[in-house]
Amino acid sequence: MLALLFALASGVPQAHVRAADAVPGASDDGRRRVRGDRGERASIHAAWTPPAFDPDRADRDALAAFESEVLAPTQTIVSSAPEPWMKALTMPDLPVRWNRGLVEYLRYFTKDPRGIAMMWAWLCCAGRYEAMVERILVQHDVPVGLVWVVMAESGFHPRVRSAAGAAGPWQFMEGTGGVYGLSKSYWIDWRFDIERSTVAAANYLQDLRVRFGSWELALAAYNAGYGLVTTSIERHNTNNFWALAELESGLPHATVNYVPKIVAAAIIARNRDALGFGSADISPLPPVEWVDVEVAKSTPLAELARIGGVDVDLVAELNAHLVRGRTPPGVVTKVRMPRAAATRIGKARPELEAQWTGEAVHVAREGERLAAIAARHGISEKELRGRNGIRDAAEIGAGVALVVPAGARTADGQGDPRPLAAVPPMTLGKAERLVFFEATRATTTASIARAFGTTWEHVVAWNDLDPHARLQPGQLLQLAVASEFDAAAKGVVVHELGAVHRVVRGSREHIEASLALRGKSRRAIKARRGDTLASIGRRVDLTDGDLARINGYPRDHALETGELVIVYVDEARRKGTLEAPSPRRPSTADAAASIVRHDGDAPASASTPATTAPPKPGTKPTTKPAGGAPKATRRAPSTPASSRLPGQGRGAPP
Repeated sequence: MLALLFALASGVPQAHVRAADAVPGASDDGRRRVRGDRGERASIHAAWTPPAFDPDRADRDALAAFESEVLAPTQTIVSSAPEPWMKALTMPDLPVRWNRGLVEYLRYFTKDPRGIAMMWAWLCCAGRYEAMVERILVQHDVPVGLVWVVMAESGFHPRVRSAAGAAGPWQFMEGTGGVYGLSKSYWIDWRFDIERSTVAAANYLQDLRVRFGSWELALAAYNAGYGLVTTSIERHNTNNFWALAELESGLPHATVNYVPKIVAAAIIARNRDALGFGSADISPLPPVEWVDVEVAKSTPLAELARIGGVDVDLVAELNAHLVRGRTPPGVVTKVRMPRAAATRIGKARPELEAQWTGEAVHVAREGERLAAIAARHGISEKELRGRNGIRDAAEIGAGVALVVPAGARTADGQGDPRPLAAVPPMTLGKAERLVFFEATRATTTASIARAFGTTWEHVVAWNDLDPHARLQPGQLLQLAVASEFDAAAKGVVVHELGAVHRVVRGSREHIEASLALRGKSRRAIKARRGDTLASIGRRVDLTDGDLARINGYPRDHALETGELVIVYVDEARRKGTLEAPSPRRPSTADAAASIVRHDGDAPASASTPATTAPPKPGTKPTTKPAGGAPKATRRAPSTPASSRLPGQGRGAPP
């Protein structure tokens, strides 16, 4: 369903209130960096959220202020136009019901300086596409007056994107756009295409008209969603939009205002000369006559604009659906160009073909880092991002085709040291092997489950994760896969067991290996009379806070003579230190190993890596009862892995 995407009602909707609006001095950009460039309420299922783009923000804020100050929550019907100049206006081909909202919008757009400026800007932008949109609406038997839905939604800016994720001139959400043929991929998002999205909107509006039988209700459903409108009709037992508009709980205030706003814009458009918006008052953008130019390989729009001798911003606007600023690799793409420019591009085809010979296509795999892709093709990550319009590494998931230089490649992971994988103990089944996956910015719970043919609950249990927390780039996850699992065929990058330094999380080996990467050793110092955390810290270049954290002390802990204090020291400072005692065993250490298999396979001790910690003293290993499968029992992980663990089937946590 389409969402209300701008502040078109009483005040700015909650979802669109910026931090800087709510708290003086707050920084939008700074908050986005803290969130990792994700939306304010992004779930762990979303890797990244594109930022909103609304060039009319100031005008819309002014309109929202007007609606909040002037328009009451109800829209009282009036018998006729209350002012003589309104009675003289020519009506559009939309149903016109005079009401307080319609009257106030007409006054705002024609009498208030803020409203006049907004309407002036909208009508200027409309000049480029108005005739084309009207033609499509007529072809689909939709009132021409509904062209002004575009004005209310986007101000005729094709590249508008809302904070809620709606996009394009008609502001389609991804789900609704997909229903009406506006597919979305990394390279192309058809919601931004003015022509195709208008066809989709015409069909959508016509379908809503068929469902509800009136254009007022169709517009209300376009704004609020047809489910909400249907519910409102059922609850209040009326299919009269204006009756619902006056009921206390009938329709959202934003939707009540939406319909008269569209009608007011349509009336003004039909009476431009009379209301001061005629050709003598404003100069609309001229329509553009474009032709389609076929481009065989990935080419920047800026390069096509240069060769064609036209403004690059115009080319980008006409091809707003090419969201990366270039045509996608590996396919022939039609690009809209002004007719004169198309002729020049045809003559310059040899120049383009010379450029194409120097480029190749790389298809990204699940878990493949941008830095690794760039290194493999002999370029910097910055250049890779620039070639492909990458705004965030989270956009590059499995299957995305990227433009890279043609020619020699380096081997994957060449020269990389073995990464340290600190994971819980884990025992494998007979026909399984252990692999490791490094999370990237693009990793989501769904992408892991899809790549490895498992469930998120399994991954949580195997790695003792918090199922509600977001994976961070660089985390190494251990996964049990079938012995015949083919990572290349699955399009996923994995580390085999021998390619990582696997240690049990929280073990002595883990802590010492982690310290070794920083050039330090885990040692102990025996406290002497009068020693404090601060005095020992000065000897080993640690703070009292560091020592308190390492040893699990409160900051004001008083040392006893002879007490061993664990310290982290450089190799040059080992003199005078002792071997440190074993670290405290984390309560989560056995999370993955404690789950008994459900598929009839007894744990295969021979496949257990040597670094797996032994069971705690006093615990008994679970064995398969004679004459039958093991009982499906388990000890829950200490962290809330899930409300339940997976049931039967290959790949259940061992």
